[in-house]
Amino acid sequence: MDRTLKGVVAALVCAAILGVAFYGTYMPLRKAEMYIGTLQAFQANPPSSIQDFETRLEPALDYPSPIGQEELVRNTANTILGFVQRGLDPTSTAELVGFLNVYYDPILSSGKGMSFGQDVYLEGAINEIAFANTGAPAYLAAAAKYYELGAELGPNRPQVLYGLFDVYRAMNDATGTKAVAAKIMQDWPTDTRIPQALTAFEGAGAGKK
Repeated sequence: MDRTLKGVVAALVCAAILGVAFYGTYMPLRKAEMYIGTLQAFQANPPSSIQDFETRLEPALDYPSPIGQEELVRNTANTILGFVQRGLDPTSTAELVGFLNVYYDPILSSGKGMSFGQDVYLEGAINEIAFANTGAPAYLAAAAKYYELGAELGPNRPQVLYGLFDVYRAMNDATGTKAVAAKIMQDWPTDTRIPQALTAFEGAGAGKK
């Protein structure tokens, strides 16, 4: 190999190493630093509005990186879950869920991820509470969709099963409610809340389907 060719090969190898270092190390680190910095800023200077919350998080969530996006979006989902659990008004709830879904939809559509089951559960929980805050049937349908997917991924995961039990009751789905209740009572026979809730559901004349 002549000296010129050796020089070209060496330059290409160096470029490849720098590229791996930049995309595999610097960009994920920078993304994480931006996100953590935003959270720290929230503690010193809490968001003044939902729009302020979104605007301040967007730079970190939009920063390109080959890894790290799923984790940051999941952390954001947990934060938004806490917000909607406080009983936000319908407009605020819809705005926050819409903001989250811009980032969560691509992850959920991929059908994979290191903690995909947790991603699916969070989306189900957020939509369930969004339904409670707004009464919009689309949120209830979305909650059922993601809880059902979560049950496929982890048939014995309690959070998903309990979520499905509540959602099926809200949908007046007798078949689904009874099936999930039976599964929960089989796996956790000491839980007295489920048989009591099932009895109340049936006694109220609910469950037409």
